Amino acid sequence: MSDRTQAFTGLTDDYRAFRPGYPEKTLETLRGHVRDGATDAWPEPWLLLDVGAGTGISTRALRAAFGPGPRVVGVEPGHDMRDTADTAETGADGADGVEYVDARAEDVPFPDAGAALVLTAQAVHWFDRPAFYAESVRLLAPGGTLAVLNNNRDLAGSAFIDEHESFLERYSPGYDRYYRTYDLVGELSAVRGLTGAEEHSLPWVRALTPDEYLGMAMSSSKMAAAAREIGEDRTRAELRAIADRHFPDGRVEVPYTTQLVLARRV
Repeated sequence: MSDRTQAFTGLTDDYRAFRPGYPEKTLETLRGHVRDGATDAWPEPWLLLDVGAGTGISTRALRAAFGPGPRVVGVEPGHDMRDTADTAETGADGADGVEYVDARAEDVPFPDAGAALVLTAQAVHWFDRPAFYAESVRLLAPGGTLAVLNNNRDLAGSAFIDEHESFLERYSPGYDRYYRTYDLVGELSAVRGLTGAEEHSLPWVRALTPDEYLGMAMSSSKMAAAAREIGEDRTRAELRAIADRHFPDGRVEVPYTTQLVLARRV
């Protein structure tokens, strides 16, 4: 697909249903970092921006973590993603108090120095990262937080994950299991206007049924590319076989490490 912002068109129902949320401990760390930087000069209500919001998993997590006080806005250019987020869980009436806007990460339509938090969850690899970092510096109030949050499959020590990743490398054109491996602390440390870059990692295991594993796998744009190469039926059959080989009892265990990288606006 030529427009990367629309890469998840047709995948959003599975994405919303089967992608994982984020551990409460990680969200507590994020909330504490934002609150530690607060000053009386911050505009009220606090503005929390979730850039690359997708179907709103992380946007709704911000609302739950910070409570009803702040203004929470998801920034998402993908039409299907944003439409799915708009109607997720609470319906189109916006009862969860979350808003969504159509914009790219490198050009967010909010004023200078007005945000307490700029978060990107599961999305930074889609961005022009230097441009996004510069835009975040522009958006953040002094003391505000830039946060990069990822649920990463644990690539070491799991024969199941190795076979899953090998399948993608075999059939998804150009795929490499390390495509999201960046020195984010180093990158944020080099950004003028940010300070104190730090990383927090939390390993955990997500238990799924085989059908849930299939739904999660098929929500991936990388897996969709594999399905275009070898056909959806074959893709589903091979993924089911991978799960059955490693988890004959029907309890699929997916090891994750949740990565949270934080920096503060000077």
